Amino acid sequence: MSETAKQTSVLIVDHMLEDLQALRTIIGVLGYKRVQVASSVNMALSLFREEDYDLCFVCYDLGQNEKNGLQLLQELQQEGLRRYQQCFALIVDQEKSELLFGSPENAPDTYVSKPFDPHRIRQRLDKVMRVKASIKPVEALLDRGHWDEALQTSLKLAQLYPGLRVFLERSRGLLLLQMRRYREAFELFEALLQQKDESWVRVAMAIAAYGCGNFKEARVQLDHVINRQLVCVEAFVWRSRLHRIEGEWNQALSLMRRAVMLQPTVSLLQSDLGELASFNEEWTLAIEAFKASLKYARYSAFQTPDAYFALVYSLLRQVKSGSGISKEAQADAIRTMEQAQRDYMDEPVIQFKSRLISAEVYRLAGDTERSNSMANLALSGFKALSLDDQAMWYELLMDSLEETPQGAEAGEYKQELTRQMASLTWGRANLKGMMEFRKGELESARKLFLRARKECPDNPSIGLNLVQVALELCKRSNGDQVQSWLYESDETLYEIQFAALTQRQQARYRSLSKRLTQQVQKQV
Repeated sequence: MSETAKQTSVLIVDHMLEDLQALRTIIGVLGYKRVQVASSVNMALSLFREEDYDLCFVCYDLGQNEKNGLQLLQELQQEGLRRYQQCFALIVDQEKSELLFGSPENAPDTYVSKPFDPHRIRQRLDKVMRVKASIKPVEALLDRGHWDEALQTSLKLAQLYPGLRVFLERSRGLLLLQMRRYREAFELFEALLQQKDESWVRVAMAIAAYGCGNFKEARVQLDHVINRQLVCVEAFVWRSRLHRIEGEWNQALSLMRRAVMLQPTVSLLQSDLGELASFNEEWTLAIEAFKASLKYARYSAFQTPDAYFALVYSLLRQVKSGSGISKEAQADAIRTMEQAQRDYMDEPVIQFKSRLISAEVYRLAGDTERSNSMANLALSGFKALSLDDQAMWYELLMDSLEETPQGAEAGEYKQELTRQMASLTWGRANLKGMMEFRKGELESARKLFLRARKECPDNPSIGLNLVQVALELCKRSNGDQVQSWLYESDETLYEIQFAALTQRQQARYRSLSKRLTQQVQKQV
């Protein structure tokens, strides 16, 4: 091991200096010489951006209100910095390891516990390195993106190394999920469940069943996990999604709150909580969740401009449901929009949208002068956008300025933009899709909307068009194809950030969600 160790680059991530030094000493004795350290997930991410580490020890608990060790794996995956041939050892209390390993996704390769035992660490590393050496042909193919070839090689290795069969089947099943080959993944995990009844197998089965549109089977597996193991975050998240599709939004919100309580520093969980709270019009909770989402997403691949807009829209809608905007809320909203402008200085669309929403904040606060000033800046910014961006965000412009002095000027662009949209690939497909839909040519309309969404994935209106035509197709059809359309519709709605939509778009989203629930109930 010593010769291999000398060439292996190692990173240790721990906020406890004494523990960090103790582990560094132990692995130094084992022969690892190229060792660096980090005290937080963000610091570790910065180092990974500069160097490709072979072995990483990361502590799960990195301090109160700090990102946990599993989030390093998630963020590396999101940034495309995580390689299959890398080895990740999670430092965690032994009694917690089973709970954390209940996830089929973003799991570490092994774990070590404190206080550090040199003998046990050596055993753990020897074992995991032997496994990694045996499956190196598969992981090398995965790192090159040759997924189909990796699946075939994995099957051959399972015959060659019977002791690694379960491990290889897990890897193959997760790969099938990533490739969206859900039926094959379900069959694999169903067979694996007969050999190994563990939470991660049932969660993986549920994800595969969900992808097949078999929501009943997904519910059975997730309820089994939740009833047996009360702290599986993935089970909470996927069961919450099932509650959504079943129209049980309060239950969905309740489960997501439990998931956030377990991992409060995960930006995506906080964002999902904010979405559900916004849909349920629980504005205080939505605001808190979006603030947390923004905080923990900063300087990571999970940072998105929609989170800023979702927060400010939640502040504004809280006002509209109450008795005016407080100075504190106004300052909070304006500060958030200014932060968005600073964070996305080179993106004209974000500058335009931030000013447009700021105009609405000032208007609600009764500051007509500043509101008009911001609206004029937003209108000028809109005029400077490319035709592509103007066509995409014109609906937002009209919804925001409709009852303002700038509304008439904004309205003058509609006819010209509609004409020019035909020169855009996605615009032409979207317009033709709407024409086909009105004629009742649903299959043709769906193909056109899919083409438009592929060209312009961030346009929520196209996504809503796609859901509407899919639900119409469900009403006229039977069989497996209906389940596929229902899953597609749920995925599309889930990917659209509800809280960042205009009020008109939100009303349409609610209507389509209700229709989706009716179709799901009909299938069940």
